[in-house]
Amino acid sequence: MPNRHQPLPLYDGQGQPLKLKLKVTYKLRVKNGYILGLQPDQRQTRLPNLLAAHHPLQP
Repeated sequence: MPNRHQPLPLYDGQGQPLKLKLKVTYKLRVKNGYILGLQPDQRQTRLPNLLAAHHPLQP
């Protein structure tokens, strides 16, 4: 989990990293250590633990 001094990663409803666009409205939901950004026509799908999928722990 990121520490509180690092920004939280942002993902779309499909679990892909998201870049915010101008003039688009997003519904933002804070999840377990990341932010989920949904556009009005999107719904959240069942997502795995995105932090483990995109940021594997270093041994």
